[in-house]
Amino acid sequence: MSDADSLSCSLTLESDEYDEEEYDTNLSKLLENKTLNWIFVGGKGGVGKTTTSCSIAVQLAKRRESVLLLSTDPAHNTSDAFNQKFTNQPTLINSFDNLYCMEIDTTYSENTAFKLNKTEFFDNIIPELLQSFPGIDEALCFAELMQSIKNMKYSVIVFDTAPTGHTLRLLAFPELLKKALGYLINLREKLKGTLNMLKSFTNNEMELEGIYEKINHLNAMSISIQSNFQNPLKTTFVCVCIPEFLSVYETERLIQELTKKNISCYNIVVNQVVFPLDSMTVDVAHCEGLLKQIKDKQVQESFSSLVQKTKELEDVYISRRKLQSKYLTQIKNLYGNDFHIVCMPQLKSEIRGLQNISNFSEMLLESKEIPIYR
Repeated sequence: MSDADSLSCSLTLESDEYDEEEYDTNLSKLLENKTLNWIFVGGKGGVGKTTTSCSIAVQLAKRRESVLLLSTDPAHNTSDAFNQKFTNQPTLINSFDNLYCMEIDTTYSENTAFKLNKTEFFDNIIPELLQSFPGIDEALCFAELMQSIKNMKYSVIVFDTAPTGHTLRLLAFPELLKKALGYLINLREKLKGTLNMLKSFTNNEMELEGIYEKINHLNAMSISIQSNFQNPLKTTFVCVCIPEFLSVYETERLIQELTKKNISCYNIVVNQVVFPLDSMTVDVAHCEGLLKQIKDKQVQESFSSLVQKTKELEDVYISRRKLQSKYLTQIKNLYGNDFHIVCMPQLKSEIRGLQNISNFSEMLLESKEIPIYR
């Protein structure tokens, strides 16, 4: 059975398994939590992660002393969202005195300030390390980066992350780094006698000690970062999705991986939800009765065309609601007992500019029933 088939089966839970006692359907508890230092916002591409992370940051700015919105998504949509250019240095967002934003590249770069000093020893060992632990170069950069972020004096940092696959890789870096550095430390112990003998023939004793000191520092740093990731009082993850199969599938995959890594996750934001409209139903019989009362043929044809178009719109609306309800039901059945599920409405236009983001952020505080079509 394929992963998709497996998930499809797991998503079709019986409704009687669902406990009616639900979590709040808003983000109030997340925003009022004063102990959190890192809030990661992630999900499939195109589901509204940046809008959600920006909105969370705006609300936190009302509650915390200082807030940093940090984009690790290579697309860096935060600049577009606020209509303001951000760089790899914290920049104060217009109209705020305590909300900052920065956009960083989490991939390894030869120009990174966090690169290890090049030595003949490292030139020889790094190729073997890369072969044994693919991605260790990026993990080293990420570790130094996270350590510098950890040292920043912000009350809370909101991470606007890249799409799911990239984010899962990023979250796996601390464990990868721990394994790789453990390998180097063990290697040092095995070669200790040989290296001590080499010291007597070389002037590089200080250089070798410097390398080991750096390795031990990085190892302690990776343990510290992993500890932070796994502390639910300090770190949490907000999943963002839309009520469609691929998005729900990726959300399940993301939550499973977060669970394996012991990373707290108890909030799901479902964007682009079509809510019920009281006045949408077309009374065809009533319209036909009105049509008979119209004497003017041209007006009759115009009215008839209008009724037809309205009926077509209603059909599209109902079809959309039925399709979304299928996945909203699955989300409710899977996560209703353990997560705050926040449904956000499909809006007429994209969310850009501080005013629109602020309006959207207020909706995150409103409790809304999950709109299942009956």
